[in-house]
Order: sequence, then C-alpha cells, then structure tokens
Amino acid sequence: MGTISFFPSWTGPAVRLLAPIGSGLSRAGAVLAAAVDTVLGWQRRAAERTALATMDDRMLRDVGLTHAEAMRETDKPFWKV
Repeated sequence: MGTISFFPSWTGPAVRLLAPIGSGLSRAGAVLAAAVDTVLGWQRRAAERTALATMDDRMLRDVGLTHAEAMRETDKPFWKV
C-alpha cells in the first residue's frame, strides 16, 4: 500500500530546524534531529490515519483503497509503518 500524505510540509528533516544547535555539537545535534524527525513522523502518521478513518467509500475509491484496507491501516498504532 502506498503512502498518502495530507501534510507534506511536515515531512522535511529537522536538521535545518536544529542546524544552529547541531553546528557546535554535531553528533548530539544529529541525534536530536533524528529524534525530532521520528516524533514528527509519528505525528504525521497519526494525523493521516485519522483523516483516512473519516473517508467514505467514494473517497477511498478515489485514492485506490478498499474500506477493509483503510481500516487495516487506521487500526495500526502511530509508531508502526
């Protein structure tokens, strides 16, 4: 099943956001950036699954999913891909 992104602006690496922190502490900054990316990914995934759960059958057909496929995806916890 493909990934549907309702919030494409959330999908950038946090490295740019944390560049000033990472410049002096490159390893710690990279670890912090990876942690922020992970949390933002979880947040995006949870929001997308919530939006998917609200779609009717016509909308699901438009994105190429059946109701059963959508329910399987929305039943996953936010940390699972």
